[in-house]
Amino acid sequence: MANKIRTALVFTMIFLPLMVFSKDGARVRFCFAGDLMQHGSQIRSAYQPDGTYLYDTCFSFVTDRFYEADYTAMNIETTFSGPPYTGYPSFSSPGQLAAAVKKAGVNVFLTANNHILDKGVRGAYKTLELYDSLGVYHIGTTRPWIILEKNGIRTALLNYTYTGNNNNRKDSFRLNLTDTSLIREHIRQVRDKGADCIICCMHWGVEYQMYPSPGQRQLARWLHQEGVTAVIGSHPHVPQSIDIVTDPEGKTSFMAAYSLGNFISNQPEPFTRMGMILCFDIVLTKTGPRIESAWYEWIWTWRPAGDGEKTYLALPVSDERLYREAIKDRSDSELIGKTLKTLRNFMRETSPGIVERKRYPAYERKNLYFGIHPSILPVWTRQPIDPPVKTKLSPIKSYSQGRTNQGPGTGGNN
Repeated sequence: MANKIRTALVFTMIFLPLMVFSKDGARVRFCFAGDLMQHGSQIRSAYQPDGTYLYDTCFSFVTDRFYEADYTAMNIETTFSGPPYTGYPSFSSPGQLAAAVKKAGVNVFLTANNHILDKGVRGAYKTLELYDSLGVYHIGTTRPWIILEKNGIRTALLNYTYTGNNNNRKDSFRLNLTDTSLIREHIRQVRDKGADCIICCMHWGVEYQMYPSPGQRQLARWLHQEGVTAVIGSHPHVPQSIDIVTDPEGKTSFMAAYSLGNFISNQPEPFTRMGMILCFDIVLTKTGPRIESAWYEWIWTWRPAGDGEKTYLALPVSDERLYREAIKDRSDSELIGKTLKTLRNFMRETSPGIVERKRYPAYERKNLYFGIHPSILPVWTRQPIDPPVKTKLSPIKSYSQGRTNQGPGTGGNN
């Protein structure tokens, strides 16, 4: 009898985890946000009388979406190379911004963009050292790719840019440029490391153009042919369409979101103030990875003025009931409504394969499509804000990422 019990225990210890964490049918949720911009007026707005910089309230209305996902990624379109802090055209932001973004739930920083070298190679290395000290994943430069493992699914993230400003010494800093031979080599590397799925983040396209360029579409088709499951774009600073490819069973096998627009910025035009949060699940099936439960949500850069000072908040605006009591300026509400109407018509015509998720709780309770998502509180029942990030950040230290494989070149100045 004792031998039978021991045998049963051994069987349970060995085979039960395999059954529980079987890849077939497992899923992992990803969330992507648009470009994080930091213009001079945003830096001045965050400055506090005691010399600190406060950014936490900028993201307080979207943290629930970020924390719903296993991994949330964002294009960080600035450097953290130290003072003097500057906005466009050569960005350098206070480190408290990066810390606040991490605290808001973003755990993957995309670094392959045209502004990573705004303060030269030294500034780029200082930026990556800050990311390492904060314990966030970053890809596109000294770490050309990562593999994130969750629920038995190994998802590779790749990141590329069309160029880097001030990139005069290309050999002294590794930056993933959009080169199909390089991308193909990275795809081979992550496949060799056992990646089940590949997501490719591209910094590309034509600024302020809502329709993807022929070059974007051509490259997206090529990435699909190379086995990439999803392509997420940045750089145009306005939302662009989302293409969906389905398999014979009607399941989504490929997605190309050409641009999510700005997440937060000081760019003045209405379409640059409206960006998207995009979320979806990667599901492994017997025939390969699939995308399920894909949706996007509209986010507006709200700039209310108080005591003569402008503030910046990433504001969900899918339902006017979320903000009509808070936004006192009628012209602000009208601008949001007009911009949203235009963009909704645009997405209806160009992106029929994906749905908008509206945030108002009554809608979410009634819409069975979102039944698998946890219920959330109304956005204006604000949770207490954590204490502001202190001016003194933790010292730079060597950081070894957990739950991930990293591409070659992890050394550098990290």
